Amino acid sequence: MKLTFGNKKGSVNDPITVGAVILTVFMTAFIMMYVWFAFSDQISSVVQNSPANESVQGVLTDLTLTYSYLDYMMPMLVGGLMIVSLILAFKTGAGVIYMFLSYIAWGFAILMATVYTNVFEEFGTAFPTVSGEFPIMVYIMGNFKWIVLGWVFLISLVMFTKNSRESKELNSGLEQYYA
Repeated sequence: MKLTFGNKKGSVNDPITVGAVILTVFMTAFIMMYVWFAFSDQISSVVQNSPANESVQGVLTDLTLTYSYLDYMMPMLVGGLMIVSLILAFKTGAGVIYMFLSYIAWGFAILMATVYTNVFEEFGTAFPTVSGEFPIMVYIMGNFKWIVLGWVFLISLVMFTKNSRESKELNSGLEQYYA
């Protein structure tokens, strides 16, 4: 069985595109929780005088707690995406010639991270009850420019320290398993 990952290459631009994905996932989680709160409130008012009120309220409380656990998974999502990006950056490598272009990409990545942070802060003010349920997501997006700065630094470090000998050794090692 041959595993192919297409033409995937890591670059300094990964924090920009993956940052947009992270922002989209966080905003989707906020919308999902907002819809759940509205649904839960409506169901609670409908079954208020029902004999099954106690069991329905218990289920709604349990589901609300379960959905709030999404907050604890988001650091793993961000960390996992960063690790994949670093692995692909190591696989790609880069010459020192591209160092000047990477500085431009660093600036653009920090700019976009600031934009993502501002968009999420405005989005969070529209859903204050959900922001209280997801403090880890709010913290991650509040410090996203620092996360991206560290991410870009690590990607640059991995890409620009790899030499051609390591590249040949890596490719020969991978060919043994995937050729």
